[in-house]
Amino acid sequence: MEQFFLEKLINSDSFITDIIMILFQLIIEMKSAGKAIYICIPIAILLSTAVVWLIRIIAKNINNEYEAGVGFAVGSFFSFITTFSVVLFLFSLHFTEPVVKLVVKGWEVSLMADTEWRNNTFREAYEKVADLKNKNGCQLENFTGYPHPDQGGNSIPTTSEESRLVATNTYLIAAENNFNKKMPFLSWILTAKSGTAKSDILNDMKKHFATSHSSYLVEDAYKIASDRISTELLEQAGRIKIVGSIIFISIWLFIQLVIIGFISWAALRNIKEKF
Repeated sequence: MEQFFLEKLINSDSFITDIIMILFQLIIEMKSAGKAIYICIPIAILLSTAVVWLIRIIAKNINNEYEAGVGFAVGSFFSFITTFSVVLFLFSLHFTEPVVKLVVKGWEVSLMADTEWRNNTFREAYEKVADLKNKNGCQLENFTGYPHPDQGGNSIPTTSEESRLVATNTYLIAAENNFNKKMPFLSWILTAKSGTAKSDILNDMKKHFATSHSSYLVEDAYKIASDRISTELLEQAGRIKIVGSIIFISIWLFIQLVIIGFISWAALRNIKEKF
């Protein structure tokens, strides 16, 4: 079940689906933690019941003779369910870090296995490096023996510092954009930055060319890029607790205000009808 939610989350580009799948992941993580969910549920029931009781008190203060009908029953039901859900989700936010680790690791593995992304990014990096010119207006790199990806090429000549920077930036931007596309909700909270990836890739390239005259494998670049981005994302996991709490509480308050407003209107209407 957990694997199903994770795959759904990674393969979805939907903001709403992201939210739902992450919430399920949080609850699953809380359940697997042991006693937490058994402490949370009674508290959620108690608070939900207290909110419904408070709404009834408000209605009675407006109209002492107000009789709870179908409208009150429906409003109370929604109030109870939303309060119960918010309390459950607020408790589950304490398990944000392991869930973010799981999701980000899943994204990283998915990125490595995404052949289309790899091919498109390699083609983009190849063409950008091929477009580089030296002071004489000639092609900066010698592409002899480096066919275009459409012709079966699988490597890029990066003997110059400029070529390495262009190729590196292409992979970093592509990895960041992939996360933003695949994880729209998380990317709204977290910032997919590459951190030390650029310098790490450049250092890796220098080490490679210092000991070998063969072309640098682009696979090494995107492995470093995805790894560094994953590290940066995990360090921001605490933001989800703050933003998630604000979102849940705001939605809950809005729903309660609507319910209280509706029941108060019904109580006032009942007074007018009697007059």
